[in-house]
Amino acid sequence: MERFVGITAGGLKIVTDKTGTASLSAKQLFIIEALRKEISSEADTVEINSFLKRHHASLSSLKTLVKNGLLQISEREVFRRSEYESIEPPPNITLNTNQQYALNEITKATTIGTFRAFLLHGITGSGKTQVYIDAIRNVMALGKTAIVLVPEISLTPQTVRRFKAHFGDDVAVMHSQMSIGERYDAWRMAHQGKVKIVIGPRSAIFAPLENIGLIVVDEEHDSSYKQYDAAPRYNARDVALVRASHIKAVVVLGSATPSAESFANAIHKKYTLLELPHRVDTAQLPVIEIVDMAKERRRVYEDLKIEIKKSAKPFPKRLPDSSISQLLQSQIAKRLERKEGTILLQNRRGFSHVMECYECGYVEKCDNCEVSLTFHATKKHLRCHYCGFVKKPPTICPKCSSIELRMHAFGTQQVQQELQELFPNAVILRMDRDTTSGKGAHNKILKQFESGEADILLGTQMVAKGLDFPRVTLVGVISADTQMLLPDFRASEGTFQLLTQVSGRAGRSNLAGEVVIQTLQPDHYSLKHVILHDFHGFYKEELEYRRELDYPPFSRIVLLEFSGERENEVQHHAKKFAEFLAMHNQQNRFIILGPADAAIPKIKNVYRKHIVVKDLKSSDPSGLYLRSALLKAKAQYEVSSVASNRKIKMIIDVDPQGMM
Repeated sequence: MERFVGITAGGLKIVTDKTGTASLSAKQLFIIEALRKEISSEADTVEINSFLKRHHASLSSLKTLVKNGLLQISEREVFRRSEYESIEPPPNITLNTNQQYALNEITKATTIGTFRAFLLHGITGSGKTQVYIDAIRNVMALGKTAIVLVPEISLTPQTVRRFKAHFGDDVAVMHSQMSIGERYDAWRMAHQGKVKIVIGPRSAIFAPLENIGLIVVDEEHDSSYKQYDAAPRYNARDVALVRASHIKAVVVLGSATPSAESFANAIHKKYTLLELPHRVDTAQLPVIEIVDMAKERRRVYEDLKIEIKKSAKPFPKRLPDSSISQLLQSQIAKRLERKEGTILLQNRRGFSHVMECYECGYVEKCDNCEVSLTFHATKKHLRCHYCGFVKKPPTICPKCSSIELRMHAFGTQQVQQELQELFPNAVILRMDRDTTSGKGAHNKILKQFESGEADILLGTQMVAKGLDFPRVTLVGVISADTQMLLPDFRASEGTFQLLTQVSGRAGRSNLAGEVVIQTLQPDHYSLKHVILHDFHGFYKEELEYRRELDYPPFSRIVLLEFSGERENEVQHHAKKFAEFLAMHNQQNRFIILGPADAAIPKIKNVYRKHIVVKDLKSSDPSGLYLRSALLKAKAQYEVSSVASNRKIKMIIDVDPQGMM
């Protein structure tokens, strides 16, 4: 319940009476006059908290006026709305031929009222969002509702503002950074039919809308749709397909870089493929340049040798190490001169990912996890991003007592510091988990950058997808290798997707765009296809590697994780389960790998062992045999003597998005 204040009839009379106002204090008179300006009739009211905040007035002065009968307070229920309001009316947009064809196909399916799945493959800037908007408008004309999923909370502000410009208060938002009350109100508005569209990350797929006609999954390839840290470990994209099939709704999976699995489903006609091969408004795809950072460092080293030879200075013990190449520096300088925007991606937060001894190579690691600690400059401490362990950085090496401790493997904080030194007059915004933990932080940063208050937006993968800023003409990738070198069969696909997506933030208007990608792996095949904007070529090459090793889409992956405080017990449990599972592997329909250490073998003092199961679609197309084998093995395991140890935890993750 919220409280509202209004002026009584008597109050209005007293204010106009000179003798009546003599008994009022200056603060009380100020409140009366402010209310008279905001309230046009006696029936109008003003919300108390916002009024007091707006006019810097006190609640005690207001209560005195109520006590004297000059004002009255009433209560009524008000639904809390999202903070993302549309600023401008939507522009009149005429769809191009490809957009119109895609819209027509989606509209036909929603009109018929049967389940249908579309894969909308449109290059960055091709106008996928406008197709969603027009399709939802047609769905609402049929008296139906819609859900729009976005992978990241950071994408919510721009998406919501754009949809609100078209649909106003028919839009509700659901995401984890809202307060419990805000989420409850959004849920009630959807349940009571007060809104027709719900937008949000993965949990929004469970919005209690009635008569759903369309579900949109934007950036369908994104791993953020998978809930991996708590049960149930669902993928919102897959839930969308299942929910739509039950209620006879239409699903549109949209992406510039579809997942290999979704594209395979489209090729095999399980989904209907719709393509948007061109950018809207004749905007061109950006020119992409690769910088070999190994060559860059050699060049810096040679220049340093020449400089030292000329000056006769001693050779420095520690060589200068910059995260920003000369090419990227010069391109940023040009944008600053032209007042154009720059987006920089470094998919690693903190100041430095590794603190290493220059003499002996000792690396500071977490006491609880088998990972290196990340240095955070703002709080001047080392932090583990897995368990939250914090310690002060040492001043001497614990192993060899050397004072030569250095930070390397750049994080966003270190890149920001270097940028500020190179461009002292530039306004730089950093967008990562450390700067967006507060409520509304994403929205605030994006609005600042969109309005031109900042020159450079630096961030992790939050800045790589879905953002649309016409003033951005340069995108820089500080290190393309952070995703590429992960021990995961999807690492190359993830690299191609991330780099293609972030490259697509440049040149989304009549201003030409440029992209600079820095890497130590310039010959990697994913980069070759990124430069050419060649999704089909990458998909073809990637599938050959997947086929050779029986990875999805040629198989179905199940990851079994066993964890506990005693490593030998964890290994014993994992081995026993693998034996039970092998007993039910009739005709070798699936492949069992492990048990083996997880890529990160210990987190929070808990040891982790993995079993990876590849279910071959050639011999088990529907997964029926593997499902049966897993259930039987699980039942055997639970009644066996080994399972009496309740300290060992088992997780079964079907279709995992990460193997770490």
